[in-house]
Amino acid sequence: MKLKAISIRRVRYSIATLILVMALSSCLSEAKEKLKRAKQGISDVTAIAESAQQAKEDIEILKDAVPLTNQELKEWLPQSLDGWERTSLGVGKTGYINVASIEGGFTNEIEWENEKGESETIKQKFSVSIVDGAGPTGSIMIAGLGMAGKMDMEEENEYKHSKSLEVKGIKAQQTFHKKRNETALQFVYKKRFGIMVNSVKMNPEETWAMLEKLDLDRLNEMAR
Repeated sequence: MKLKAISIRRVRYSIATLILVMALSSCLSEAKEKLKRAKQGISDVTAIAESAQQAKEDIEILKDAVPLTNQELKEWLPQSLDGWERTSLGVGKTGYINVASIEGGFTNEIEWENEKGESETIKQKFSVSIVDGAGPTGSIMIAGLGMAGKMDMEEENEYKHSKSLEVKGIKAQQTFHKKRNETALQFVYKKRFGIMVNSVKMNPEETWAMLEKLDLDRLNEMAR
């Protein structure tokens, strides 16, 4: 009987020890997670502070720059893009706040096989809007857009997928609407030009490929 009692006490002691170890392990894991979140919070605050400082420096450089004229922007935007016809054009829409801008749209028709296996013609659209960050107002707009572009984020659900990414040196915010097959891009080019791209019936890869057809380097070379 005495041996049996000792065995029971040992089992109870072992169980209590196991529970204590598990509790300590849980506490340590929670502490590590809190420390990780705290470090991430410090990292985020540091990144925001650095972005704010960079934005301030960019504003100082751009506020005295001379914006491109409407005519210069019109001459830069091509009449066609990779065989796609330009179907819309708008310049000077932000002129009332002394900011130079241009927007253009291009369309293309392709044969597409639907879910029923039937062939149908669909219209693809690619539109781009560009804001010149030169000048007191434009510089503030571009600085804000630049800070947003530097945020590391990602969000996804059944309808869309939004994330920050870098493609060939361009850091951008990208949103893909899955069911509609539409893509939106937003970024700052060469710390001066705010670029907004929207495409219809085009996935992100197709949208980036079309964007490469635009001569953004020549646009930057035109800047004064």
